[in-house]
Amino acid sequence: MTLTSRLRRTVSLAAITAVAGTAALAGTASAATFEKAPVLQPGATIPVDFPGYKEPANNKLKANYRIVVVQAEVARGERPSTIITAPKRFKLVTLGLREGAEVGFRADNDYVGKRSVRLTLGVNPNKVAQGQTGHGTIYALARRAS
Repeated sequence: MTLTSRLRRTVSLAAITAVAGTAALAGTASAATFEKAPVLQPGATIPVDFPGYKEPANNKLKANYRIVVVQAEVARGERPSTIITAPKRFKLVTLGLREGAEVGFRADNDYVGKRSVRLTLGVNPNKVAQGQTGHGTIYALARRAS
C-alpha cells in the first residue's frame, strides 16, 4: 500500500502534534509545594504583625476573625501561583509574612473584602542560594462577613 504525499503529510503532522502535546503536558517538575495548616481561631496568638490591622494588647485573635495559614516551599527562579481562600462566610482583610522570610508574594488582584486571592510567589535571592528552595509561611487575616 502506498501513501500519497498529502496523506503522509497529514499523518506526520498529527504525529508531531501528539508528541508536542505530550511533551507540553509533561512539562518540568515544579519544586513549589503548598500546604494548608489549620485555620487559627479566636483566642489564638497572632503570629505576625498584619499591616493595617491593630492587634489587641494581649496579642490574641478577636472574635469574628480567622487566620488562614499556608506553608510554601519555592525554588529560586521559580514563580508559582496559588489561591488562598478564606473560610465560608469570611472575607479577607490583609496578608502577612514573618519578618525576614525567604518566600515573598505578590497579590494578582484586589483581595480586600473578597473571599479569595491569587498570589504569585518568589524567593528572596539574598537568602536563598542558586538551586536551593526557600521556605515560608503566608498568613491571611479574614473577618466574618456582615
